[in-house]
Amino acid sequence: MSSDFLWQRLCEYLGLSEYEAKTYISLIREGPSTARRLSMISNVPRTKIYGTLKKLIERGLVVEIPENPKRFLSVSPSNALGSFLKTYESKVEDLHRLVSSLERIYSRIESRIRVRRGETWTLIGRREVLDRVSNMLSRAESTVDVMTTENGLILFYRVYNKTIDNLVKKGVKIRISTPVGSRNRSIARELRYVCKIVEREVPPSIFFINVDDTEFLLASLSPDNFALNSDEDIAMMIRNPILCLLMSRIFRMRKPSILASGLRGIRSLS
Repeated sequence: MSSDFLWQRLCEYLGLSEYEAKTYISLIREGPSTARRLSMISNVPRTKIYGTLKKLIERGLVVEIPENPKRFLSVSPSNALGSFLKTYESKVEDLHRLVSSLERIYSRIESRIRVRRGETWTLIGRREVLDRVSNMLSRAESTVDVMTTENGLILFYRVYNKTIDNLVKKGVKIRISTPVGSRNRSIARELRYVCKIVEREVPPSIFFINVDDTEFLLASLSPDNFALNSDEDIAMMIRNPILCLLMSRIFRMRKPSILASGLRGIRSLS
């Protein structure tokens, strides 16, 4: 290794000054030397060499030979630097333990962040909304909560009646909240055999579905009819357990006006 590399590393690892590092390396290479000789071979000015040697002696890297003229001798690197090496090894071990501890904490936080973030989609057009609802129902394992208008119930039954039968056979519990009127009474009556129908007021044009409390879709049906196509429908689907839990609680409120506010918010984004 070059002299420059050696003294620079000593400065970096041990905190020596440039003069101290150069003097110590020169002593190792030259052997016992006078201050004058060291000044010449290390390129440390004579006015600085005695002060530099004094600091090296204090650090335990150099010893003074009581001769006339005085000479100086480097301490064996393994002896002089052994304590530094042990200190660094101890610090490295502590650092490994610290990194491991921080990584465990980070892993727990990261998993919670992923849960909080979830995934969000904005959907435009009834066909796209119906396709996404179909995908959600295909993943249902335990519960499906639906809230919609009279026409929304007709549309839901028209598109998914076979899917509803299959879900019930799988043991999935389906709960539908909807106003029951002349337009959807017969469908509500038929669905009562396999679903829990809750008659209640629902904000105009709403369609809301929550599957397994892990993902939900909130849509505004425009127009509020049971046609299979409309370019005016807009919806937001969110896959996030925490938000689903919140929406599930709102879903069970007697007058979930907040859902209507949510629909207005979605429409403003469009």
